[in-house]
Amino acid sequence: MVSVRPKVSGNIISELSDKIHSYIIALNELTKNSYDAFANEVNIDLDIINKKLIIKDDGCGMNNQTIKKLFHISSSEKKYGKIIHNKERNLKRYTQGSKGLGFLSVFKLGNNITWETNNSNKKIKFTVNKNELVSRNDVSSYRLTTKEEPSTEKGTTIFIELEKDSADQLEDYLAQEKNIKKIINAFYDKQFKINLKTNHGSYESEMHSNFKNIAPNDQLFYITFSSKKSEIYFFYMGNLIKSVPFNINIDAYELEIELIAFSFSRSHGKKNISQLFYREHDDALTPLIYINNNLFHNYTLFDASQFRQKRSGESLPQLIGYIRIISSHSLMEFNSDRTQFVQNSLTFDIEKKLKKLNQIIQDVGSEIKKNLKDQDGKLITGAAYPQNKQKSLSKKSVENGSHLQPAQLNLKQKIKKLCIPSKQIDLIKELTSAINSKGELIDLNKDIQVEVDNEKVFNPILESQEKPCEKKICYIYNDCETGKVVQTLILKFELPEAQIIAKGKKVLFHLPSTKDYSIKIPYVANLILQLEKLHKQKGDYNETIACALRSIFELSSDYLQNQKRNIFPKSGDRFSFEASVEYIISYIQSNKHLKTEISKITGITFTTLTNLLQPPDSFLDMIKKAHLGAHKSMAFLTDSEVKDLAKKAGIFAILSDVLLYNVDDDIISKCKKPEQLTNKRK
Repeated sequence: MVSVRPKVSGNIISELSDKIHSYIIALNELTKNSYDAFANEVNIDLDIINKKLIIKDDGCGMNNQTIKKLFHISSSEKKYGKIIHNKERNLKRYTQGSKGLGFLSVFKLGNNITWETNNSNKKIKFTVNKNELVSRNDVSSYRLTTKEEPSTEKGTTIFIELEKDSADQLEDYLAQEKNIKKIINAFYDKQFKINLKTNHGSYESEMHSNFKNIAPNDQLFYITFSSKKSEIYFFYMGNLIKSVPFNINIDAYELEIELIAFSFSRSHGKKNISQLFYREHDDALTPLIYINNNLFHNYTLFDASQFRQKRSGESLPQLIGYIRIISSHSLMEFNSDRTQFVQNSLTFDIEKKLKKLNQIIQDVGSEIKKNLKDQDGKLITGAAYPQNKQKSLSKKSVENGSHLQPAQLNLKQKIKKLCIPSKQIDLIKELTSAINSKGELIDLNKDIQVEVDNEKVFNPILESQEKPCEKKICYIYNDCETGKVVQTLILKFELPEAQIIAKGKKVLFHLPSTKDYSIKIPYVANLILQLEKLHKQKGDYNETIACALRSIFELSSDYLQNQKRNIFPKSGDRFSFEASVEYIISYIQSNKHLKTEISKITGITFTTLTNLLQPPDSFLDMIKKAHLGAHKSMAFLTDSEVKDLAKKAGIFAILSDVLLYNVDDDIISKCKKPEQLTNKRK
């Protein structure tokens, strides 16, 4: 019988270390060793110029027995995901190492490595050279020499002399902030801090909870899910707006999800988002996945951008946050670089549940988003995270009847301005959510009573409003535990305000339209510009402005009489100034098809235009008010009177300008003339 002792060539060291996918993964393996050693802090000092990397932690350190285990290649007594409690430091941690790769990781970065580790008032120092190991015919013949000395220090320090390729690739990787952020935030644990120092600056890990305060003005939803509660919660403007049941139906792992969905009103809104949430390959926003509190570099398990082929209103692609998977199951396995799962029944179930969760969040979130839009398709955004804990009561508190709070009715906004003529308004949709005293969502359509101007309504649809007005909407809910709660919404229906533009410059003359209008009538455009400048000056110039506004009426009507004679009666006699203004207003009012054309050109709705022209005398009243020489008894003109006068003058100038330059003669030829005014001539 022949006894054979297996030998392992030193090349195994090189081959195994090369299987570690990247230098960043190698770095992560080393920080995981610090985490398992119950360190509170680890400092990574990267000197690219001198090609040195130092990793120092304040953990428990190693003794001789631990060092022997370190050199037991590709073997570990650690059980991945198991919770270990260090009573001395009062810390609980999920075990990270299990494959014995921590030792091999250093050889991905350099050839010559020195360890200094402190444990039980003793410092142990040793150096390993990769080339010496690799050159061995039998790696088990290698003997490690350690040096020991008394010490009161704590933790372990690793000194690595970087290879040129390692240094260059690390420098390229760390040239991007998004990569630095992922290194220093590799752990979801507020009791573990990573500091990184390079030749370009210093960085430190941040509180994960801070993500709730990122770009608050652009936040749409705060979304949470816990497999313990089996419920997906959607919060809008700090209020619970929707809950959806979802059960993972398996005890082998737990899921905890916290997300913020954004709706950016500006193309550059994304710049306010921390680059921690930028994907490495394309800079799209993404939630981060942590398995047992360590970052899992995978962007496909929960990919919000996979729904981008849909219309933006049917998806929530702008998501950031954290997806935490907790499991100590033996089937929780992934490849060496921790970017993909090893396929088995457990990991397949996790992939399946995350995909389903993503789909529900996208579908439900986009439906809520659609319902939140106002009649103009606008979406109000704001801080989504609930500041008041009563808005997110747990199921347990609901079930045992404790923690009763007054019921809440949550509005999109308490004062809402709308342009006339308005569309019909579903008043119930002005509520984002309603919560009873037990923290349960109230059925908005069944349990909320609505009053309009103190009158109870049974149909919560408010009809279109065509004139400026204000409506008081009261929402009432009678809670069986805490009684009646009332929330009030004020709807203000106003004329739209565009601006009248003279020679391309915006001025303060407002137009009841959704689009601006440029005046071309000679002198009138200049007057508007000059009055704009005067209006901005400090001091009281109301009488001067009023006189100039009267000139706008006169210049516009006079120019129209000279240039557009086919509008007026054929007789050679001209209208007086006031009579010409009255005639022009009556002329437009008398011809429906002309009003339709003017409405189309100016953006003033037909109904609003009709209301503005009634009665024609209202324009004459303004002219008389501006004629200060005929009203010497007036002490002064108020700011309000001047604004009303400017509004009428601006509208008249635009109507005259439209008739002069934008209405075809074919339309004018079909218009009837208001004969009852033809006798008002000079």
